[in-house]
Amino acid sequence: MDKLITKVAYFLMALMVVLWFFDQKAQAATLTTHAKTILKIELEENNIHDKEKIKQIMCLAENIYFEARAEGESGKAAVGNVVKNRIADSRWPSTYCEVIYQGPIRESWKTRGKDVAEEDRVFWPIKHKCQFSWYCDGKKDVVWANYEKTGQVIEGNARAWKDSIQLAIYITGWGKLVINDNTHGAVFYYNHNLVSPYWAGSKEYIGVLGNHTFMK
Repeated sequence: MDKLITKVAYFLMALMVVLWFFDQKAQAATLTTHAKTILKIELEENNIHDKEKIKQIMCLAENIYFEARAEGESGKAAVGNVVKNRIADSRWPSTYCEVIYQGPIRESWKTRGKDVAEEDRVFWPIKHKCQFSWYCDGKKDVVWANYEKTGQVIEGNARAWKDSIQLAIYITGWGKLVINDNTHGAVFYYNHNLVSPYWAGSKEYIGVLGNHTFMK
């Protein structure tokens, strides 16, 4: 009976933390019901309840998902490891969220020029000016793990989201496993099927994983 009470208490604690995080304005993406359930389960299985850890895991998981959800695990892990490598490099900020959301911002018309407390002001990234294209392409970012009207699970998206969360937990070092850097220190990458960035010629080529070319 005591074990059951303990499990219920941990479950409620995890649920409260998740609900707290989904209520934060800084969240970049919207999660469908099943996407939230997947997140809750993965956090509970890895005994993660700290609010700041959850915030950083969410930032990294979203970046992995939107940048590489069609990739295999090695491709997804590589995207996550580039963010981690940037954190270790003095040229970039020191947290996952700061690295991922780095770039110029503008204040929303909802708060600009109005009598609003500083902590309540809303800012958005300037289109096509951030480090990771999904975050500032002007499109709404939704993790469609299910169709909300019917509840039907979208298997491919749900699996990609689960993988992204697990990899984010392991890459941050807060999970049961450790993911080593499979990019050999890369701090840049680009999708060679879609773009040919002007800066690529000035960087050191490392290799290709999936749809991305990695450099430093």
